[in-house]
Amino acid sequence: MTTPIERLAASLERTEGALVVGLMSGTSADGVDAACCRLAGEGRSLTCQVLGAASRPYAEALARELRRPEALSAPAVARLSVEVGVAFATAARDAIAAAGVPLAEVALIGSHGQTVWHDPRGSQGGVRCTLQIGEAAEIAERTGIAVWHDFRPADVAAGGEGAPLVPYVDWALFALPDRWTACLNLGGIANVTILPPAAELSDVVAFDIGPGNMVLDALAERLLDAPHDAGGAVAAAGDVDAQRLEAALADPYFALPAPKSTGREWFGAGWTERVFGPVAGLDAAAARGRLATAAALTVESVARAIEGQAGTVPVPADARILVSGGGRHNRTLMEGLARRLAPREVGPVDAEGIDGDLKEAIAFAILAYESARGRAVGVPGATGARHPARLGKLALPPPAAP
Repeated sequence: MTTPIERLAASLERTEGALVVGLMSGTSADGVDAACCRLAGEGRSLTCQVLGAASRPYAEALARELRRPEALSAPAVARLSVEVGVAFATAARDAIAAAGVPLAEVALIGSHGQTVWHDPRGSQGGVRCTLQIGEAAEIAERTGIAVWHDFRPADVAAGGEGAPLVPYVDWALFALPDRWTACLNLGGIANVTILPPAAELSDVVAFDIGPGNMVLDALAERLLDAPHDAGGAVAAAGDVDAQRLEAALADPYFALPAPKSTGREWFGAGWTERVFGPVAGLDAAAARGRLATAAALTVESVARAIEGQAGTVPVPADARILVSGGGRHNRTLMEGLARRLAPREVGPVDAEGIDGDLKEAIAFAILAYESARGRAVGVPGATGARHPARLGKLALPPPAAP
């Protein structure tokens, strides 16, 4: 009789490729993205075909709690972990249904979970730690599929930042033999992977830059009573407050050397209120100015990072910048980046055949697949770990009925 681990191993080595679902919810905490992929090969020879996808927004009450993690009690974290796990399971089933494949044919689910605390340097409590919720046992129970989850702690245990984790996938999918590439993700937090020509995995550098959409979305909620400044239209009509912008860019995080990572613990509601507040009672022109300044903060901090502010080699002028994440839908950000980073070529990653809204969900399918097959996918050049970490943990599904 084969064991569950042996059955999983066999399903990942099918000649036609393995079916793996990736699940992702980022620091924006607006919902779950899921991608059902057929994967084969490994490393730079890896192939990925997306068969189906789904996005499932969080209920508003759940999203509000997740966006204020510093206010959560232990009972709330336990409850939310189950609620998030259920949302992840539902998104996984939706993506599998969209792919038109039976649940029983899916080998594995890779779940990043929802980050509620990330303090890899121990600056908050004196202990290096990171916490992602989204109970994997709930996902396994509700899908009948093994779940590879909780990727960050192994890297933190190895002395790393535990983030960003996608650089392995950027290297596998986007490195070119003769040109520099920077993979820029504009989620709640902006992060970048820098790939020199003909990069080996040991050549890859990556780090979290600072706020991507996080400050913009927080201000939109307060000033526009909306989750986003759709398309960056309000910011485009505002005037940048140069003094406030420079005060924001003076935050010590931006000058920290890479590797580095951050999240709501640093750039959350309290930071936004200190730097951009108070916002109550602002007139329309002042509101537009706040959003314009927040957009300028994202553009300028990204540009300075790509120019080497974090102690990395500057990305040269003939490089391409591939942008993923929700921020690429913000015309003010994209046009600002194109101007500020010229003559570098700035454009959405979609042109490379990868849906920029699904890129991180696809990435966690790949990270789970490679990890479950024994590959260490941690990238020390991205996280500062002492060695490439073997990321993740395995939650097995319930036993098959006799």
